[in-house]
Amino acid sequence: MARLGRTPGNPQGAPRRRLLCGVLLCLGILSIGIAGCSFDGSATGQATLTPQTPSSPTEASSAAEPPDENVEDVLLSMRSGETPAVDGNLETQWEHSVPLDLPLTWGWEGEEVALRVEMRSLHNEEMVCFGARWRGQPPSGENDATFNKLTVHWQIPSWQVEDRGQLDCTVVCHTAFADAQGRISYMHSETIPQGGDAVLQSAGLWESGLWTVEWCRPLQSENPYDLQFSSLDAEYPFRVKIFESVEGRPDPVSGPVLLRFDI
Repeated sequence: MARLGRTPGNPQGAPRRRLLCGVLLCLGILSIGIAGCSFDGSATGQATLTPQTPSSPTEASSAAEPPDENVEDVLLSMRSGETPAVDGNLETQWEHSVPLDLPLTWGWEGEEVALRVEMRSLHNEEMVCFGARWRGQPPSGENDATFNKLTVHWQIPSWQVEDRGQLDCTVVCHTAFADAQGRISYMHSETIPQGGDAVLQSAGLWESGLWTVEWCRPLQSENPYDLQFSSLDAEYPFRVKIFESVEGRPDPVSGPVLLRFDI
């Protein structure tokens, strides 16, 4: 099967899917805050956001809170001179990345491991890129349909929330959509409010029982509601969800993970 890489525009139906993901996210799709979309289950208030310039690395490092003691998994983003070619092929420039073997359980409170995801990350002065690979269910559905396949839920660190005022939602999700042939059609960075059409450079496919997804985004975006990787000294918590659609089973979810940058 040929590998497909693309940086799509706004496909037909994407606004509805983007809104749906945001609504489900803030309704607690991962039980991360039914009232206000917080990562740890605490509710956040409703307030008007006043956009401000993100903190400098020095300010961010001094203001960042200590990591959650319950976090055991760390994804290390290795420095790379060039942005990798986003073609769904985690080779060549990815060879010096550090793989994280991440277990996902059936549902938020599950104990049985459903599957394992190998995650990788690279960054340079402008971009951060991620790769995910796992054995999962084959693609299905109508030929012209797309469906959620992977979501990475990022928690906006408290020091960024304090800098910019109280956010309506402190979780940002990177969501990949696949088609019935097993190709990654597009990927969005989704916030509440949306703050623009944040289509991420992405590629991937399902082949021989293995899903591969690769995507990149700027370290800092123009969306004032977005997570900003404004300090490479800081740590950024996230969780991973894979949409397996296994009858009678909740979708697989990871425990908390920290992204750290190799600087």
